Amino acid sequence: MTDHRIFISVVIPTYNEQARIADTLYRVKDYLDQQTYNSEIIVVDDGSNDTTADVVRVIDIYQREFKHQPSCRLVTNVTNSGKGFSVARGCSHANGEYILFMDADASTPIEEIEKLLPRLQLGNDIAIGSRHLQPGTTRPWRRALGSWLFNTGTRLLGLSSHSDTQCGFKLYRRAAVQQIIRHQTVARWCFDVEHLYLARKLGFSIVSVPVRWVHKSGSKFCFIRDAIRVPVELIRIRLAHGTSLTPGNLLSRK
Repeated sequence: MTDHRIFISVVIPTYNEQARIADTLYRVKDYLDQQTYNSEIIVVDDGSNDTTADVVRVIDIYQREFKHQPSCRLVTNVTNSGKGFSVARGCSHANGEYILFMDADASTPIEEIEKLLPRLQLGNDIAIGSRHLQPGTTRPWRRALGSWLFNTGTRLLGLSSHSDTQCGFKLYRRAAVQQIIRHQTVARWCFDVEHLYLARKLGFSIVSVPVRWVHKSGSKFCFIRDAIRVPVELIRIRLAHGTSLTPGNLLSRK
């Protein structure tokens, strides 16, 4: 391509992912290298206490030296600040026309972006992957029950039209996500819901798209702990944005 503008930015938040991030980076880099558009990868290490950041650096050197692929950017949080904070920080560094957030375990493979991208090119502002819409998708009962309880709570925020707010595979127009993170207040689990709630308040269009999803062990989700935390964060979202939108200053506080 003669146009050097970034078309797709891929943001990958990580926390203690030394065992899985290498496979994900190999796959994402190889996929993007085959596309005709320009792209970038931004890995945000959320204060990991293992060798996640070192693995990212080694993989990046290997791919650059032996496959001649562009470097990815590693952004590091000094302390563990939360997945929501890491996604917001990665998006704030992104230059792409479209910005994809995906989980570090690649439970939804990068190739599924081909299902989301056309929906944005047709005029939507946000496309969210949905595991519930994909036939044959199965999850451990604890995660399935947790997701059901979570989505029941999101209906209180008027998001009942989206059956899977927590799937870690979402594609945004850059202009949309930049406005959303400006008002974001949630740093941890419920940031997905806050993003969609803010998108609705800001007038952005959202579409759910069925995606392939494979359960992988090693999730940071804790049923008991998060069953308590999630309702508190949902109430906080409603209180923060129920009447008017004000800047959240999430990134400026860190």
